[in-house]
Amino acid sequence: MSIVTDKFTDQDAAEIRAMTDMHLQAVLNHDPDAFLATCTDDITFLPPEQPPVVGRVACRRFLENFPTPKTFTAEIDDCEGQANLAFSRGSATAKFEDGTTTTFKWLGIHRRHLDGSWKIARDIWNTNSPS
Repeated sequence: MSIVTDKFTDQDAAEIRAMTDMHLQAVLNHDPDAFLATCTDDITFLPPEQPPVVGRVACRRFLENFPTPKTFTAEIDDCEGQANLAFSRGSATAKFEDGTTTTFKWLGIHRRHLDGSWKIARDIWNTNSPS
């Protein structure tokens, strides 16, 4: 049975915020499975200065090769939606072992799954400074 309403609630926003925390932890733990557990089957990453990464297999490979940051923080600036589609937008900072720090902005597009949970369908990020 699907738990779908026609409104986007504070609970929906809280679930999407919790998903963002899970993504941060998965990146810090270098755990593609944990990250992809919260994604749709047709997940697409849109990383900076690269072509889109389409589908779970390609996204898993991308995550496996993504450098593990020493610290990774993110702030959600906005989270809105409707019955089955939502977005979250924010900023983040990643610090790496080699001493480099990257700041970026991001946008996540989420779809409500049949079980009522939210899954990320598109993950878009851009650095705040030239690479």
